[in-house]
Amino acid sequence: MQYAGERWVQRLRDGVPPKRWPFLVGLVVVTLVGAVGLWLTVVHLDDIAQSDARRPWSGPLLAVFLFAFGPVAAVLSWLRGRRDRRVLARIRVHGTTPAFHLPVLQSGLHALDDFPEPRPEMWTVDRVGLHAWSAERDDPVFDLAWGDVASIDLASQDVRGQRTDVGIWIVTTDVGRFTLQPRPTIGRPFGASATKLHITMEVLRSLQRELGSGRGADRPGSRSSER
Repeated sequence: MQYAGERWVQRLRDGVPPKRWPFLVGLVVVTLVGAVGLWLTVVHLDDIAQSDARRPWSGPLLAVFLFAFGPVAAVLSWLRGRRDRRVLARIRVHGTTPAFHLPVLQSGLHALDDFPEPRPEMWTVDRVGLHAWSAERDDPVFDLAWGDVASIDLASQDVRGQRTDVGIWIVTTDVGRFTLQPRPTIGRPFGASATKLHITMEVLRSLQRELGSGRGADRPGSRSSER
């Protein structure tokens, strides 16, 4: 598997979330920076209001954002972590041993159109193909054999006049194509950066090449789900 030496890729391979405390410490630091910014805003409120600067309120608004971001991100991560643990439990009981775990966003680019409820929250990759999982069901909500995967590419769209990678296209032979918007880490609610999107695409492509001997096989004990 390509990029197997990357620590975050190893965690996805093993289905292991990262330690929580470094993330929480980072959020505390962000919140404290926002609090200091708000304090400075209050102290210098008159100067800011009378400033001739082009955007005098950009600093205070940034302070508000940082102050609110920490608690909101902590709550969202806690909720996301609970659901991801439920998904992992279902995978261990009802799935095979995955070669790779791919957590994804449930909303975003084409997500509402690609899959009905319950939408995938995590995908697993094994010798048979790709399997989509949700915390709401014991069995996969969608199965895709390697033999039905035509290509794996980056999905991009125009953002402020620039072409930006926003996800991964899975092009199939029978059901068209659909978009995955990976999360780089189990238990986190945020999408992957452009660099990690590219790495994830290369990982999936390398797994397709390595596990191709299982194409066309059915996963024991499961039924294929309709899109």
